[in-house]
Amino acid sequence: MKRFIFIVSMFAIISSCKQDADLQSASTNPISAETVSAISNVKSLGITNDGKIDQQSKIQAIIGSNKTLFFPKGTYLISKSLDIKNITNFKIYGEAGTIFVSPTNKIITLLGNAYNIEISAITFKSTRVSTVNDAEGLIFIAAFGANDLMDGININKCTFTNPQSQGNGIKLVSEGTRSMVKYISVANNRFESIGRMAIEFQNHANQDVARFKDFYIHDNYFFDIGTIQSGPAPSCVSVSGYSTNGQINNNEFYNMRMKDSPFIYYGIENAGTIGLETNNNYFHSDTYGFTGILGSAKTKSNWTISNNVFELTGSTTDKNKIRGIEINDAINFTITNNKITTDGMAMMLVNCRSGNITGNTGKVKVGNAFYARAGSIKNIITKNTFNTSLGPDNGVVLFDGSTTNSNSATSNTLIGTDNKVGKYVNVNGAYNNYK
Repeated sequence: MKRFIFIVSMFAIISSCKQDADLQSASTNPISAETVSAISNVKSLGITNDGKIDQQSKIQAIIGSNKTLFFPKGTYLISKSLDIKNITNFKIYGEAGTIFVSPTNKIITLLGNAYNIEISAITFKSTRVSTVNDAEGLIFIAAFGANDLMDGININKCTFTNPQSQGNGIKLVSEGTRSMVKYISVANNRFESIGRMAIEFQNHANQDVARFKDFYIHDNYFFDIGTIQSGPAPSCVSVSGYSTNGQINNNEFYNMRMKDSPFIYYGIENAGTIGLETNNNYFHSDTYGFTGILGSAKTKSNWTISNNVFELTGSTTDKNKIRGIEINDAINFTITNNKITTDGMAMMLVNCRSGNITGNTGKVKVGNAFYARAGSIKNIITKNTFNTSLGPDNGVVLFDGSTTNSNSATSNTLIGTDNKVGKYVNVNGAYNNYK
């Protein structure tokens, strides 16, 4: 009898483990019609995927609240944007080989009030050929209404490409009087050959009011971004205008298309987020070069930049365009444990205050390893290793201008030209910056 009970118990344990494994597999792989019966397979609803006949109107007709749509592999021709407007609990899934192709730069638009929206495992491809600057996106999150609220947007495991037009991969604009977009996750996607920017979040209406917050951009892959961008500051990821609480972590950035452009290209741009994390990212260039992280425009605070790796070289003749980190107008920020190897400057601060720069390594070929100017005060620069052994002797650490003062540079390892002991240098009236 005891043996029978033992066998039954073991069978129950094995069955339970198998169920747990099945649940784990379902949660980590693109969903399919066979494994999740609640999904509506769009082919059974009369939608075709041969890429020849426009499916926009048919797909638009089945979009609605409390629906989950599965798009089997194939090519779905979409002539104009699919609008997801005033909808709750709506999910679109694909699988390997599911492609939405369009002659426009806008394939999906979110409008009005939207809650719990998920878009997963779909390739978004634009065939548009145009040099006109188009600031929308293949997925366009448009909160323009005075009271638009979007809460819970998840875009994952998708691929984006539009190499011959100046559009974005994903664009979010929240500029209604009281609009808010929150809890946005963009994760495990691929952005390849994007004409303008890969991801751009924007609040330019009234920058005294935060209109997007709690965003998570992580574990994405970026390659060949800015293929035909003609304007300034093209970026793989740009968060612009007043927003709060974001994470841009664990992403990989490769070889932006900064070939003949007069502008500097950037991996990440923070132009106004308070409380941003940019951690554990990897930046690599061996073609034209680009700058890793930029802080621009509106004053930013409580920004952490840590444990990133920058390997940036390039053929551009202006090596000043190839920097590791360039921060403008930041207060109470932390830059720590980053590893920077670059043809140009490793780190530059402009009008930055009360920052903590510690435990970083920076090795450069041209320029200073660390450069602070234009009102950079009360920053602590300690326990870093700055190396300019491959370049000219202009000072390993340089402080520039009379408004750059009262910094504390101490206990750093400075390696100058030909591996000589490096120097701190004050120029143009800078003072009281190192010990």
